[in-house]
Amino acid sequence: MNWDDLKQGLLSDDPAGYVKNLHDSGELKNELPEIDALFGVPQAAEHHPEIDTGIHTLMVVKRAAELSDDVTVRFAALTHDLGKGLTPKEEWPRHINHEVAGVQPIIDLSERLNVPQDISDFAQKVSLHHLKGHRSLEMRPGKIVSLFEDLGAFEDPEVLEKFVKTVQADAQGRLGMENSPYPQADYLRSAFQVAKAVGNEDDTEILMQRRNQAIADVKQELNLS
Repeated sequence: MNWDDLKQGLLSDDPAGYVKNLHDSGELKNELPEIDALFGVPQAAEHHPEIDTGIHTLMVVKRAAELSDDVTVRFAALTHDLGKGLTPKEEWPRHINHEVAGVQPIIDLSERLNVPQDISDFAQKVSLHHLKGHRSLEMRPGKIVSLFEDLGAFEDPEVLEKFVKTVQADAQGRLGMENSPYPQADYLRSAFQVAKAVGNEDDTEILMQRRNQAIADVKQELNLS
């Protein structure tokens, strides 16, 4: 398998079915061992009623395909939880720091398949920061600004929308949660727009203060405070 093969599968009408067929046939272990390693790995039922990380991944890919036809989003959805495949069994069903552990498998997979660097880089950022997306309503405005900076969203605003769609797919790609509200999506979009609009300020401290206040105002307007 190379990137062209995986890209074609991810851009198909049923990318989750594509991955499932590879798994059911036994080919996934040879072609995408990092993904295959997720099947049979349990997660905490309170957050993941589907339990199995591999099943969750299929559900996330399915939801991502419903939200976006961008292969960057779909690849990030496929690889966002690779760190869970490295969690020692004695720590199951918890997966502490899986978001950090997942970066190297994405790099390994990307190098082997010749995944375009920008697509791999985005997937790595999703692995590192997807939990922050879920927790964004509880995060201080300054942490939200830091998230935007870490994503590179101020330099490339399209990155934010891709991130939002990927983390929404992660949140809704769970048994019984497919249609659950995800207010973090609109909050992150609105927070980014006001933060981005604050410009022409040479003083970094003042710029941060203005961005923080703008985000705090948005949160209040959305009744999320």
